[in-house]
Amino acid sequence: MSGLSKSPFYRLFATFAALARCRAGQISTIVAIASVPIAMGLGIAVDFARASAARGQLQAAMDAAVIAGAKNGTSSWTTISANTFDAAVSKSVTVASRSFAADADGNYQGTATGTLATSFAGLFSIDALTLQVTATAVKPVSGNKVCILLNSTTASPGLLLNSGANLNAPNCEVHVKSTGNPAATFNSGTVFTTQKTCVAGSNVIDNGGTHASLTKSCTTVSDPFAGTLPTPASSSCTYSGLNYNGGSVTLSPGVYCYGINFNGTTNLTLNPGVYVIKSGNWNFNGGTMTGTGVTFYFADTSYIQFNGTTSMNLAAPTTGAYANLLWYEAQNLSQSWFTMNATNGATMTGLIWLPSRNLTLNSGASVTSNKLTMVLNTLIMNTVNWSLSSSDKSITTTSGSNAASGIYLKY
Repeated sequence: MSGLSKSPFYRLFATFAALARCRAGQISTIVAIASVPIAMGLGIAVDFARASAARGQLQAAMDAAVIAGAKNGTSSWTTISANTFDAAVSKSVTVASRSFAADADGNYQGTATGTLATSFAGLFSIDALTLQVTATAVKPVSGNKVCILLNSTTASPGLLLNSGANLNAPNCEVHVKSTGNPAATFNSGTVFTTQKTCVAGSNVIDNGGTHASLTKSCTTVSDPFAGTLPTPASSSCTYSGLNYNGGSVTLSPGVYCYGINFNGTTNLTLNPGVYVIKSGNWNFNGGTMTGTGVTFYFADTSYIQFNGTTSMNLAAPTTGAYANLLWYEAQNLSQSWFTMNATNGATMTGLIWLPSRNLTLNSGASVTSNKLTMVLNTLIMNTVNWSLSSSDKSITTTSGSNAASGIYLKY
C-alpha cells in the first residue's frame, strides 16, 4: 500500500475518515461518510478512463503491426509485425503476451494482452486492469484488369461511341475518369461489351446501343505507369526525312526524325528494338507492318498516321527494360490527336501509354488482340471493331482503404 498512500484519492479518503472519527461534529461526520463513496466512484472512473485510453493506444499499435506484416508479405512477416508492435506500444502498458499468425483465410492476424496498473481501484484489491486487442489485415487478391483507361477528368465527353462502333472486351474493364457534361456518350448502333465500364461522372448521354455493364459515378483507377517508364536516348537522329514508295522495306531501331513516309503498298518489317519518333510523323499509307519485340517511343507530339488499308502485326518485347511496352510517349506532353484509319486485321500486343493523346478510330480501324492495355486522354470510336483483353503490363483493380497497397483492416 506504500504506493497508494501517496495517491491523492487515498489522502482524500484519510481526511474524510479523520472527520468521521471526530466526535465533536455530527454534521462533519455525515458529510465525511457521504463523501467517501463519491470519492471512490471518481477514483474508479479515472482508472477506467485511463484503461480505455490505453486500450485504444494498444489497438492502434496492433493495427499498425498487422498492416506492416501484410505489406511485407514474406515468411518473415510475423517478425516485422512484432517489431512494429513493440515500437508502438505505450510504456504505461505491461504487455503480457502478443502473437501473430495467419487466420483460416490467409489474412494477417495479431492478438495482444496487457495490464495497466490502477491508482484508486487498488483500495478494492484491483491492482491492475486487463487489456486485450486483436486485429486482422487483409491483402486483397488482384481484382479485375483494366484494358482501357481514359485519363482526362474534364473532357466532354471522355469516351464517344458513334454508330457502328463495336468493342468486345468481356474480360476486362474500361475506366473513364471524366466528370464532364457529358462524361461519356453512347450513340445508337453501338455495342460496348466489357466486364465493367466505369465512368467517374454522373452525366452520360445514352442514345441507344448496347452497354449493359455501364456504371456511373464510379471510382476509377489511377494511372500506375506515370513516371515509371524508361526514357530512351533521343538527342541524335539516326534517320531523317525518309520516303519509301512501295515494295518491301526493313527498318532497324533508332531515332527517326522529320517525318518518314511510306507511300503506295509497303510491306514493312521492323527488326526488334526501340524506335524513337520525333520532330515529325510516320505516315503509313497502306500495306503491312510487322514487328516482334518492338517498342515505339514518341519523344514529342509526333505520331504514326495510318491511312489506306493497313494490316498490322506488332508485339512488344517480353523481357528487358522495355518489356510489354508497345507504344508510349514522353512525360507531360501537351494534348494532341492520334488517328487510326482503315487498319484492318491488326493485332497488337503490349501497352499503349499515350496519356496526352485523343485517339480517334475511324472507319475500318479494326483490331484483334488478346493482350492490349491502353492509357489515353480520350477515345472516339467510329464504325470500328476492336476485340481485346489486358496485356501483361496490366492495370489491376483492388479494394481496400490503405492507400495504394489495397491492404485494409477487417473488423
